Amino acid sequence: MNKRQARLALIVKILLNNSIGSQDELMDMLERNNCIVTQATLSRDLKTLRTSKVATELGGYRYVIAANGTAADEVATHAMDTVRQAAILSVSLTGQTVVIKTRNGYAGGVAYDIDDMTSPAILGTIAGADTVFVAIDEKASREEIYETLLEIIPEPVMEEGRHYFFN
Repeated sequence: MNKRQARLALIVKILLNNSIGSQDELMDMLERNNCIVTQATLSRDLKTLRTSKVATELGGYRYVIAANGTAADEVATHAMDTVRQAAILSVSLTGQTVVIKTRNGYAGGVAYDIDDMTSPAILGTIAGADTVFVAIDEKASREEIYETLLEIIPEPVMEEGRHYFFN
């Protein structure tokens, strides 16, 4: 792993495990992990990782990494996969609605990924801060829904919720 890859991986780890609201805070955390970086480099890294600031439940803001879309390079794509793995906590199905629980601030990115899919089984999504509701076409089989969501939701999470899809 080269220096840039290691730095991006460290940024992902820090942002997933801490509520970081500014670049200065992030630079301090990087320095504590023996990673010295300039503000310009950090700004480019945050752009590469497609971070954004979201409101916290305490009224402040924190950086989150987009779990959606395609990245400019392989390193960022790997980072997004890592984020998706950590961001999605559970999935369940009730009637024609899938309920996906995420870490706070990540539901919007997950909903975007689902909306971006081209599946006739999925009619649309509604995202809150930590929950995504997915409207399912009534003609879609539970197996089809499960297989479709496997494209976005990590397999371990889908396996944990498998009993909602297969009786």
